[in-house]
Amino acid sequence: MRLPIRWRLTVWYTAVLAAIVAVLASFLLLRLRSDLVAGVDESLDLVVAELQLGLQAGAPGELRADSPALLGVAGGGFAAQVLAPDGTVLDAIGGQQAASSLLSPDQRRRVAAGHRVRASVPVDDGRQRLRVLGEPVKGRRGEAVVAAASLAGVDRSIDRLGLLLLVAGPVLLALGALGGLLLAGKAMRPVASMTRQAAGIGGGRLHERVAVPPARDELSRLATTLNGMLARIEGGVAQQHRLVADASHELRTPLTVMRSELEVGLREADLSTGARETLASVEEEVERMAQVVDNLLILVRSDEGRLALLCAPVELEEVAAVAVDRLQRLADAKGIRLELHGQPAAVVGDRQRLGEVLANLLDNAVKYTPAGGTVTVALERQDRRARLTVDDSGPGIPAEELPRVFDRFYRVDAARSRAEGGAGLGLAICRELVEAHGGRIWAERRPAGGSSFVVELPAVQAADRPAAAAGGR
Repeated sequence: MRLPIRWRLTVWYTAVLAAIVAVLASFLLLRLRSDLVAGVDESLDLVVAELQLGLQAGAPGELRADSPALLGVAGGGFAAQVLAPDGTVLDAIGGQQAASSLLSPDQRRRVAAGHRVRASVPVDDGRQRLRVLGEPVKGRRGEAVVAAASLAGVDRSIDRLGLLLLVAGPVLLALGALGGLLLAGKAMRPVASMTRQAAGIGGGRLHERVAVPPARDELSRLATTLNGMLARIEGGVAQQHRLVADASHELRTPLTVMRSELEVGLREADLSTGARETLASVEEEVERMAQVVDNLLILVRSDEGRLALLCAPVELEEVAAVAVDRLQRLADAKGIRLELHGQPAAVVGDRQRLGEVLANLLDNAVKYTPAGGTVTVALERQDRRARLTVDDSGPGIPAEELPRVFDRFYRVDAARSRAEGGAGLGLAICRELVEAHGGRIWAERRPAGGSSFVVELPAVQAADRPAAAAGGR
């Protein structure tokens, strides 16, 4: 049951075909044997009839050698004998095979009772079989006339046919299985095509549909059902995007008002220490909420294809230096060393958005690196690609979690507090922004421990590099 459908269909088709061939071959063998034996029986009927005429015209108990029925006995595999009621051979023609009674005692009793007896008798220790016909001698009480013919020819014909079927059967089955496999593959080709099309429809391509086969069959209904499901998914996702966008826009205004009022309140000179700490904590939470709202808006715009980028030649070393300066204070508070090194690498991109990418990566690295650790930002240029790597010496990310770290609202450790783990949008934002610049981003486990986040972007040529670049740190 774990095989593909085309192989399962082929296996079932071959099994049914094999059963049909076996039944047909058995029927042919049995029918041919029956017909050949019937032909032998007809010849024995003629022989016995002529023997009866010869016995009536000759001496009692003697077979007439000049009977036309016996002309081919010696060379044709025939034997004939006349038996007394006790089984004694009164006369016989046909060599050694006719020297003893060809009928068993029970068969002789049936003949004595006036019945005809037909039987296949093994001779020569079972190496040969004779077809025997016995019937009472007319006018002689208790005596029986017996004629026998060899079944060697019948057995040879059956053996030859059986051998032919045994050789040709597997060949026919193999050809049938191959034909069945080709037909099943052709029948499943529309399914494979629909599978490829459906697999290529992702979050940004929900408007696409699966091609519906022209025939009105099960595959056509399947394609129609898939398209209906995709339409419902597209509608649901669009409604979700509208909800998130509307909610984010509605939240931005009150958050901005709250932030302004908190800033004004913190400027009051007569605030007590406790009130000032409370207002500062609230301001921090409002700032965090505003950042989440901004991230949600970025994701919604990216999904809708409305993420605006102000692209120009940008020196990544400048962007990295600014991000490192912004995170330096947080790193110093935790006793973490920030390092930036590498060769200049210029790209065409939005300076602000690229700064957000690097700030998110550095924030994660500093957040999960223990005190005394190191976070390193490395820049390099490889062919036509600019690579930026952020390494940390933290606990690292489990290998099974690496493919999912860029999913939205996903956190490696769900038990972490929100203050420690965030909303799970930072890395998702990084991926959307990097891909919007035509690049890619991924995470790796460092052999020495910790995590490594790598960003690759298309590099600009030397002639297009920014006129001024910041020095290394």
